[in-house]
Amino acid sequence: MLVLSGHQPDILPYPGFFYKMYYSHIMDICPYDPFSDHADRYHHRVKIGTDDEWEWFTLPIETHDGYSIMQVKLKNHLMNERWNQLEKVYNKYPLWNKYKDDLYKIFTSPYEHVWELNLRLILWLRDLLNIKTYLSISWKGIGSDTTERIAYQFSNYGPVIYLAGKGSTEYMDVRKYEKLTKAKIALITYAPPEPYSTVSILTPLLTFSHRNVLRALNIYDRPIKVIIDGKEESLEIKK
Repeated sequence: MLVLSGHQPDILPYPGFFYKMYYSHIMDICPYDPFSDHADRYHHRVKIGTDDEWEWFTLPIETHDGYSIMQVKLKNHLMNERWNQLEKVYNKYPLWNKYKDDLYKIFTSPYEHVWELNLRLILWLRDLLNIKTYLSISWKGIGSDTTERIAYQFSNYGPVIYLAGKGSTEYMDVRKYEKLTKAKIALITYAPPEPYSTVSILTPLLTFSHRNVLRALNIYDRPIKVIIDGKEESLEIKK
């Protein structure tokens, strides 16, 4: 069965983002969602370092009330300053020298909007980690609430499984989604291992060979544990 997921274009996402991507056949990127600078939103900031020793990495942006993620602009003239912060935190990591030139090129290229930089980094990371998941982009959401908008994105795929994080139950009506799409939601039970559970994927990427990053994060081919209809089940995903 086709496994789908969706996510906002976050900056240098944490490992859970790539867990969801790895086990999806298609991941839909949604820059149409409202922009939020709330503490649990990572559109323009992420923790770098390790769980025990971290700091916020925050992109310089220009935004206004009511903006969607795709409308938030990037202040390119301040990006060298942010690059210096990234280098200060990671320059002692084993693989910093291997990836720093590619990272510098991406960070110092001119982007009008923050989501464009974020997506460029997500694609770079996906390819380095050899994840074969297809990424689609939804430019607008149709519906009166989050559940209806997500259902609209995936309503044409037929009987699929939508892979979602546990936190999705805070903003999504599972029963309503399943009724609208005739599809099931599988809630992820995965938690990244320490010391990488709350920080950017950059930390393990700069620590382990790219071939070993996913295994170090307990992301690799096997049945995964999910919650469907309130019960924990093993889900075998063939890709």
